[in-house]
This record gives sequence, structure tokens and C-alpha cells, in this order.
Amino acid sequence: METLCFEGHYTRRFSRYKEFCHEQTEVVIDDFIKRFCNNWLEEEYIEQSGAGRYERTEERRDYRGGHYERQLITTRGIIKVKVPRGFKGKYSYSLFEKYRRRTAEFDDVVVSALLNGHSSRKGSIFFKKLLGDGTVSHQTAVKTLRRFDSQVKAWKTKAIKNNAIILVLDAVYFKGVIRHLKDAKPVLFGYVIYEDGQEEVVGFELAHGETKDGWYRFCLGLYERGLKDVRLVVRDDCDAIKEAISLVWPKTLDQACVFHIMQNLTKKLKGCKDKKAIIKDVSWLYEAQGEEEFYRWLVKFKAKWQKYRYHDAIEYLQKQIYGSIRYFALPKKFWSIAKTSNRLERLFEELKRRTRVFRRFPNTLSCERWLYALLKLNNKVPLDDFALQSQQDS
Repeated sequence: METLCFEGHYTRRFSRYKEFCHEQTEVVIDDFIKRFCNNWLEEEYIEQSGAGRYERTEERRDYRGGHYERQLITTRGIIKVKVPRGFKGKYSYSLFEKYRRRTAEFDDVVVSALLNGHSSRKGSIFFKKLLGDGTVSHQTAVKTLRRFDSQVKAWKTKAIKNNAIILVLDAVYFKGVIRHLKDAKPVLFGYVIYEDGQEEVVGFELAHGETKDGWYRFCLGLYERGLKDVRLVVRDDCDAIKEAISLVWPKTLDQACVFHIMQNLTKKLKGCKDKKAIIKDVSWLYEAQGEEEFYRWLVKFKAKWQKYRYHDAIEYLQKQIYGSIRYFALPKKFWSIAKTSNRLERLFEELKRRTRVFRRFPNTLSCERWLYALLKLNNKVPLDDFALQSQQDS
């Protein structure tokens, strides 16, 4: 039976379905890709040298000097090609970039695998089984993330859109944040919500601790980048954040996170026989549809639990009441967002889950590039024109 080549004859090929099924499809495709790439290189060499193999022409500018083998790592696997070379000059080929052994698409796949939970070592084993030996090493997998270094620097100095409705400030702890320090250290985060519904992380900063100076420098950096007007700042029970807000945005409303207040209240009610009932009633207070209604319900709450008026938990709640309902000053559609710092808390859980595979960052630069890459993966950082250009350059 006549054997048809892969190129052309598509109608006849598929009409003879039985012959096609008895062949190894992937082998045929891989062989076609290899021959296609070699023909590509051969044609470009002929164009640059001025003559084909064994051809005698006056336009010849060089003589063939054999070839060298080179392998290209693509999403299809490893493609081994023969690159022609001459005696006189150096040749450039459009099939691949100089000194580059992997395609940009393959690097994207490696980065995606790492960010989605593979460790660099497990990633190298996975690609070895999938595409063959020599595809990607542990060191290569780590180096692919360095493409984000220039993007991190540009993003951390980029101008920030002004007139934010809500700014959420919180910190997450990781090991390896500060080089040579074994203990987990905080990474300070700022998350902004605008009136048009746009949400994004506007900055993060690695710090030695959640101190007043650390939070002040971080907030001042956001202010100098353009975030000069903020309607309301949501924070946890960290006093350092409260002091930093008063210095950088003195006219901004300071909203204590209701979730953290409820957590502290629950701890202080430990051992109280009416603990569940009190927690339920306090949670109901924050379902009020206005500040006036909230205070009416608060009067009823105090009357109901009069016997606990000197309890540490109730005294703590009374101190926190005013700072926990500042969200009533915003349009109603923002109330649920402004009550808590959940926007950042959920993001922190995702960051911890993705970085759990290697337990600690090897150094500060690694921490920054990983966090930025994960923010991009979760669409918490806008991909602007500068970032696109940086990605192409890298």
C-alpha cells in the first residue's frame, strides 16, 4: 500500500483512516516538526550565504562549514535541529533567539506549574516524565521566576490612582522574608477598593516587625505614589497601624475589623455560660441598616446582658464600638467590604497555600518575586503596558 507523507494529501490521508490509525500519531507529528524546523534553518542559511548546497553561483558569499546540533525545548518537547554554519560569517536565524534554548511559551508553562503548587524539584521531575530528559532542571525552574524582578521594581514605584473609597492594611508572616533571620517576619500589604468597583493590591513591603515606624514608612510610600485621599482605612487590632494612619491620613475614617473584634470577644468570654448567646447578639448588632438603628439595638443589648456589664468582654466591646461602625459613613454598597479585612485575609490564605511547598524563602529577592508573581496569578495586580514590555524584555 502506498505510504503518504504527512505534508499535503490531507483528503487522501483521512479517507484511508485505517492506515492512519495503525501509525503512531505523535511520532509522525514530532517528525514533521523536526523536518519543518530543519528546512526553515536551511532556507535562511541559503538566503544569507547566497547559494544552496553544491550550487555554483556568482552571488555566493560564503561556503558551507557543516552544521552543529542544537536542541530547542518547546511545549511539544525537545526538538533537535541541525544548524548550518559557514566559514566566513556568523548567521542569525529567526527560528530561535541567540543563546536561548527554551521558547517563551515553555517558560510560561514552567512558571505556571511552580505558581500552582509544584516545588522546583518536583516540577523538574514532572517535565522530565512529560517531555523527556534534559527538559528543565531544578535551577532552571527557579531562574524562570527571575523574569518578574524588573516588573516588581516598576510596580513598587508606579503611580497609584487617587480617591480610594477603602484601603485595607494588614500583614502576613513568612519565614525567609529577611535574609539570615530564622523567625517569620511580616510582609505589610495595602489593598485598595475604588468607587467604580476596581480592586487591587497597591503595594507590599518586607519588614522586621509590625512597628509604628514600619507601618508609617509603608503608608507614606503609598501617599507619595499618589494615594493622598482615602475615605476609610480598615485595619486589625494593631495599634501601630492606627498611629500610622493618623500621621499619613489624619482626616481618614479609621475602621476596626469587626471579625477581629469578634475573635477577641470570643476569647474574653471563655468560661462564660452565656457565651454563645452573647456572641450571637453582638453579631446581630452589625446587621443594623444604619447607625441610629445600631445604637437602638445596642441599648437593648446592654439591658439584656446587664449582669455582665463589668465583664472584661463587655467592657472591651464598649471601647471598640465607635471604631467598629465607621463604615456607616460610606455608601451602603461598600458596608460589607468595609466591615472587615477579609479581602486581604483570603489573599493571605492563598499565598500561604501556594508557598507551603518550600516552607521558607531562600532570600528577600525570592520572597518579593514569588509574592508578585502570585498576585499576578490571582489578578490582584493590573497588567499594564510597562509590565508587558518588561515581560518581553526578560
